[in-house]
Amino acid sequence: MVPTKKIIRKKQAVKRDPLKAQRLAWSVGHIITLVCTAIYSMFYFYDTLTMYRYRSWKTLFLIARPPPRDRVGWLRWLWQLSPQLSYRSALLGVLASYSVSNFLEWSQVNPSWYDLLGQENFQGILMAALFLLSRASLFKLLPFALNSFLQITTKASEPSDNLPARTHTLLHVIAYSELVVAAILLLDTLTFKDGTSGFVLALYMGVYWLRINFSPYAQTTVLRLLLKLDKKVPPKFKSEWDQVKQFIYMRMEESRNTRQAMQRRF
Repeated sequence: MVPTKKIIRKKQAVKRDPLKAQRLAWSVGHIITLVCTAIYSMFYFYDTLTMYRYRSWKTLFLIARPPPRDRVGWLRWLWQLSPQLSYRSALLGVLASYSVSNFLEWSQVNPSWYDLLGQENFQGILMAALFLLSRASLFKLLPFALNSFLQITTKASEPSDNLPARTHTLLHVIAYSELVVAAILLLDTLTFKDGTSGFVLALYMGVYWLRINFSPYAQTTVLRLLLKLDKKVPPKFKSEWDQVKQFIYMRMEESRNTRQAMQRRF
C-alpha cells in the first residue's frame, strides 16, 4: 500500500473591516441618545404635570412643611433614579458618537488645537461633557437628540453641498435650540436654581462663542435674530449694533473660506 501524505492547509484569516467597529459605535451612540432622551422626556413631562398634586399652596410659599413621606422601596428608588440614569446615558451616547466622528475625521492627520476647536463635533463633545457634570434638563438634551435623528435619517451618500431642504431646516432648529439652552442657563443663574448655574453658563457661552466663530448655522441663526431686532435698537446704540452684525458677516465669510481650504487640503 502506497503511503499517503495528509496535507493540512492553514485557514486564511478573515479580513475584517477596520471601520466596522467605529460605524457600529457611532450608530449605537446616536440610538442611545435618541432612546434615552425619549425616556427622560417622558419622566420630565410626567413630573411637570404632577408636581403640584402633592403640594399645597402653604408648602409652595414655605408657610408649612411638606407632609412626611413613607419609606422608599427599591422599586420606588429605581423609579426616582431612572430620569438621572437616562439623562446621563443620553450624554454618554453623545460622547461616544461624536468621539467616533472626530476620530475618523482626524485619524490620518495630526490636528492642532485650533483645528479641533473649530470643528462642530469637538464643540459638541465639550458641551456634552459640561452637561454631564451639571444639573439635568430636557433642554440640554434637545440639540443632541435632534442631531442624532438627523445623522441617522440622513443617507451617507448624500453630498454635504446638496442637502435637502428638510435637513437645512433641522440644522437651523438645532442652532435655535442651542440659543434656548443659553437662555435657560441664564434664567437658572438669575433665579439661583442651583449653585453651579453661573459656572455652567460661563463655560457654555465660551463653547457657544466657538459656534459663532466656526459654525455657519449658528452664525446664520444669530444674524437672523439680530436682523429681527434691528428696528428695536435705540439710535444711540445703532453703530455698535452694526459692528456686531458686521462681525458676524466677517466670520461667515472666513468660515466659508476655511471650509473650502480644508476641502482642498483633504
